[in-house]
Amino acid sequence: MMDFLIGAAIGAGCMLAKEQLIDKKEVESLDQKKRELDSLSDENEKLRKRYKEAERQIEDLLSENNRLKRANKSSDNEKDDLEDELEDAKVKIKKLVSQNEDLLRELKQYKDACANYEEQIKNLKA
Repeated sequence: MMDFLIGAAIGAGCMLAKEQLIDKKEVESLDQKKRELDSLSDENEKLRKRYKEAERQIEDLLSENNRLKRANKSSDNEKDDLEDELEDAKVKIKKLVSQNEDLLRELKQYKDACANYEEQIKNLKA
């Protein structure tokens, strides 16, 4: 019977030691998992902040893109206006050049006529 009691005591002692060992391993495992969870939570927070910053940058870039599109459209309108003015100026210049050529021709005719009249006057005086 004594053997039985000793065996039971040894068995109970082994069970206690095993439970403490298992509890210690479980505690270590839980601590490890808690550290991993904290690490993942920190990393998740960093990613959330980076995502928020990236969204802000995207909004800024979209705003800048829209501003540039408006400026480009305005520039295109101004370019079209300048091209129209250039075409009008070319037509006007062409017309003025033609008028200038006509006036030069008339002036030459008047000079020739004056030269003829001077020659006739000289001949009449002589």
